[in-house]
Amino acid sequence: MNFQKFTQKSIQAVNNLEKVALEYGNQEMEQEHLLYSLLTQEESLIARLITKMEIDVTLFKARVEEALNKRVKVSGGQPYVGQYLNRALISAEDEAKRMGDEYVSVEHLFLSLLANPSPSVKTLWKEHGITRDRFLQALSTVRGNQRVTSDNPEATYDTLNKYGKYPESNVVEKPNNYSPIVIYVFDNELKPFKITFQLSGVFESPTVNFSEDSEENKYENESREIIW
Repeated sequence: MNFQKFTQKSIQAVNNLEKVALEYGNQEMEQEHLLYSLLTQEESLIARLITKMEIDVTLFKARVEEALNKRVKVSGGQPYVGQYLNRALISAEDEAKRMGDEYVSVEHLFLSLLANPSPSVKTLWKEHGITRDRFLQALSTVRGNQRVTSDNPEATYDTLNKYGKYPESNVVEKPNNYSPIVIYVFDNELKPFKITFQLSGVFESPTVNFSEDSEENKYENESREIIW
């Protein structure tokens, strides 16, 4: 495995394996440890995708913890990587190549767990109806057609939904005298562009207007102005 081609979040998840194993008294580190590590990361992409698959992430995490508690407990000894986990880590690089990505991100680790599950993890997938197609469908809603070309791709996933999302209602009451809200996000080629939200009164099904040549165009033709 070439960890230089792993993203920051993937490295963090792998580095956390030993800590999780020690917490649960396990000497052998297996796929459950990696799955738990992915779910409990700060701003976990995998946890978000579980939710997008309409699965209760709290209950799913509890089932992973149950699986961890069932593993053999050993006092002392150096933690080591089990055969199923080793296979998943190696295959994650193949998942990245399959998707045309340059780095192994957390979604590739998860896809590798789906493709090469241990018996206990296979049971988890079956219980919750988690399949490759279902996961990829959820992933497409946050990743779009972006490719992983940096070691921190999660920062650009689903940026608009993450920072510019409004309450899910067709009609939203807004106080008067709202000033425009300007945020800078990235397009599918990781180029920055500007989004301006103009909020006032009651609006329904907002109209989106794109302006190629704004006077405030800080990024020349890469800027897009959206007024809601």
